[in-house]
Amino acid sequence: MDRKLILSFLDQTSVLRPPKRLLATFGSTEIEYHLLSPIDRLSDKTRLRSGRVLSERPQILTAEALKARFQGFGADAAPFIDFLHSNYGDALKALQYVFKNQDMETQVLSEKPEVLARRLFKAWKGEGYDKKALVLCPDGAWSLALMKLTLDEAVRSFPTHVRDLGRRGLFDPEKYARDRRRHEIEALFADAESDRNVLNRLGAKLREYGLFEEYESRFLSYF
Repeated sequence: MDRKLILSFLDQTSVLRPPKRLLATFGSTEIEYHLLSPIDRLSDKTRLRSGRVLSERPQILTAEALKARFQGFGADAAPFIDFLHSNYGDALKALQYVFKNQDMETQVLSEKPEVLARRLFKAWKGEGYDKKALVLCPDGAWSLALMKLTLDEAVRSFPTHVRDLGRRGLFDPEKYARDRRRHEIEALFADAESDRNVLNRLGAKLREYGLFEEYESRFLSYF
């Protein structure tokens, strides 16, 4: 798809109401969205798409994760995904965010988009709608608008996620791997207390992880 066309779609997209709360660091977050799209040659009608995007708990990014970032955004979303990755890559390269579009329903209403938007705002008044989002977008680019909304929310939440993960030592992949290996070694030592057959596996893991010298005295004490 032509880059100019995608940029044109983005120019016609506006977030009338973003979600109020940030994406969670240590759990999943739901964004309830409502996409308003004018229908060509039907100026008094609006296509309303409503559903939920589930943002899974952010993880340390792997190369494979980029290919599976968006799920359920339609068969025609591939060129939009490529465009967004090229524009958001630097901002999101440290953490893995996976977004799943769920339970989308579509209906055509006999109202202009601006009238429908005012009606929805009025209906939401007084409710706890911190997870709701309202977006005006072209009918043929709803997936682009929805994906951009979720990526913008990830970028907005990113500094908080980095801080929270850093406090737990999870943002440093090397430290996380070291800690995981040591937890595995300690578990094998605990198993060896009641089952000496575990010692061969324990010795092999110590050599594999380059930790044999550090644990040598403790390991030899079992013989």
